[in-house]
Amino acid sequence: MMKSKIIFFSFMLFALSLLDVYGIDSIGVMGGIMFVGNPSDDGAPSPVLPYIGMSGSFSLSERGFIEPSFSLTANYYLWSESEEIALPAEIEYADSILLMSLILDCPYVMKYRLKEKIYYGWLASPALVLRVPLKTWGEGESQKSDILSYFYGGRFIFIETGALLEWKYSEKRSFKSRLDIMLPFYHLWDGGKFTDQLSVRLGFVFSFIKSKEAAADMSSENDSTNVSPATDQD
Repeated sequence: MMKSKIIFFSFMLFALSLLDVYGIDSIGVMGGIMFVGNPSDDGAPSPVLPYIGMSGSFSLSERGFIEPSFSLTANYYLWSESEEIALPAEIEYADSILLMSLILDCPYVMKYRLKEKIYYGWLASPALVLRVPLKTWGEGESQKSDILSYFYGGRFIFIETGALLEWKYSEKRSFKSRLDIMLPFYHLWDGGKFTDQLSVRLGFVFSFIKSKEAAADMSSENDSTNVSPATDQD
């Protein structure tokens, strides 16, 4: 219990320290649930998975932002010999592999003021889903190479689009909800069913916002370093 608390507070301190990096307007921790489509009769029904991660925000204009993030989730997979594809597996399935998925995106976000302290917006981004094997059961070990070859044969590229609602309830903190749809871009060339790996994410982001005063101080410090010292003239 104590170890988990130490890890949590270390994680939070690391997140807050990133606010000192020039250009970052906010840094946040995120979590939610993720639906992953499986149209096949084989394997498990379309799973709903939890995920956690971190996100940042860089302002480009009054309304435009870049908000990169990474998140982690995990699920069991099996190899379908008949369809020659990797499919979600039930947790009790004897021959499976547990894969951790690292989801990377960098959405362009447009935000609009709805009312005081409340904003809404939309986002769009390419996204990558990189899968890492954690553990195998039964014939999952012999199927691991087929499963990884399947996903890394270009089947990790997605197009993400979504909407958000943000509540800036104080000058230094905000709470955001996001609804994202991740479209498997690779189905344009692999001929797979559109709903295979089609993902929908409902997430929540708790962010720490850099104060305007700190940003102004940093800007003035940068300006002062660019000014050459005056020289006396005879």
